[in-house]
Amino acid sequence: MTIPNNLIPLPTMPYDQRPIEIPLDVEECRTAIWRAKGNVSRAAEILKVPSSRLRNFIQRSPYLTRELRESLELHVDKAEEIVDEALNDEDDKSRRDQMARFVLGSQVARQRGWGNGVQQPGMKIDNKGGMIVVQWADGTKFDGNDVNTIEGETVDPN
Repeated sequence: MTIPNNLIPLPTMPYDQRPIEIPLDVEECRTAIWRAKGNVSRAAEILKVPSSRLRNFIQRSPYLTRELRESLELHVDKAEEIVDEALNDEDDKSRRDQMARFVLGSQVARQRGWGNGVQQPGMKIDNKGGMIVVQWADGTKFDGNDVNTIEGETVDPN
């Protein structure tokens, strides 16, 4: 991960917990965020403050919010590189197949009809212990007028 080269060095902190009287410094927080690779809890440990204090400080600073977002985006970029590498791994077909399944289960792939929990166009059968109700995914019920039913079997009259 490429981090900015203009981070300030963090001062020596001769305490176990940063006293509340010592205000947080924006540039110190920025350095801690990047050193912790976007993990706010870890950045708070570096600064010796409670994570809630650092999170609140970041939320009130558009500058630190952008820095945190960018540090996290770099992780996503790296993960996408690894996904691409795995998808194209000619030497390890198992790795490639596993990554393909992972990608097809992703949020983006779900929007294209892949993965679990996606309502597909088609038929839905809802049996709540009584009569079987057949309806299409859009809610239109199948009324059975265009077919004959004989002892539980549906027969097309054509």
